[in-house]
Amino acid sequence: MTSRLFGRMGWAIALLAAAAIVPAAQAKTVTIASSAPNSGINKVFVDTLVSELGKRTPELDTETFLDSQLGAERELIDLVRFGETTIHMGVIHSAQYYPELDATLIPYLFQDYASVKRFLAGPYGQKMEAALRQRGNAVTLGYYYLGARWTTTRGRAFRTVDELKGLKIRMPKIPSWIDIWSGLGATITPMPSKEVFSAMQAGVIDAQENMLSNIWGRRIYEVSDYLVATKHQQSYITVMINQDFWNDLSAEQQTAVQASVDAASQAADNKAFEYNKKIIADIEASGVELVEPDPSFRKDALPVVKKVADGILADGVWDAAVAAGQPQG
Repeated sequence: MTSRLFGRMGWAIALLAAAAIVPAAQAKTVTIASSAPNSGINKVFVDTLVSELGKRTPELDTETFLDSQLGAERELIDLVRFGETTIHMGVIHSAQYYPELDATLIPYLFQDYASVKRFLAGPYGQKMEAALRQRGNAVTLGYYYLGARWTTTRGRAFRTVDELKGLKIRMPKIPSWIDIWSGLGATITPMPSKEVFSAMQAGVIDAQENMLSNIWGRRIYEVSDYLVATKHQQSYITVMINQDFWNDLSAEQQTAVQASVDAASQAADNKAFEYNKKIIADIEASGVELVEPDPSFRKDALPVVKKVADGILADGVWDAAVAAGQPQG
């Protein structure tokens, strides 16, 4: 009898031990990676996301790698596609996966973020999300606003298209941006974002364009003389998750992760306008001169922009973008 009892107890203990091991074996780690700096609006988003995930999905661990710790953005796009990382926040994936659909990447086309959001909510935004699933093995979880992209220069500023000619400017490797800025007369020097500060400091480049949060967070203003309000592109981050990881989550976990991203995106959006206004004031206070382009700049730039866009965008995309930018009644 005693041996039977101990035998049953042994089996019970073994089953309890096995049950305790199962959750550990199923534990998942959400790896969040981006080339974005761990400062400003990006920090607001990431801190909120990690906090929300901790509350909503405590069974998921989180790791964060920001400011290009795991590589430049193109490398990070591949990492999330292959499932080496889980969540990626970036801006250039559309240039790799669906440039023919993404009018929001075309400089000087959208003049405010509200227009961008209307475009993303429309049929071409839905096609972009489908293309990311198919071509990038990633699911779009949302977006958050960083602000318009501005330009900083060293040595000389520019107010007109003519004054832009010959300026050596750093560009990310986005073909449409390179074609447009070179079409306007600038000399393009592509390089990773983390090299911009030293390149400006050494005079390898005369200028760079970026989000205000990067200009401030990476201290690029320290090697710049002018802050030019080109506001040529409404910059936002797309938040994506590896599709295989997403599909492996339960429905409840998917809902919790989506709600966490939604809360983090809202927190970032709420902070963006306030934060960018403060950045401009702080950069000016550091001694950098604020320069407003002449109204003729955008007018003179648009023919070049339209020509480049026509060679990239699918039929109907330009018109949809223009419609999204019209005043809403």
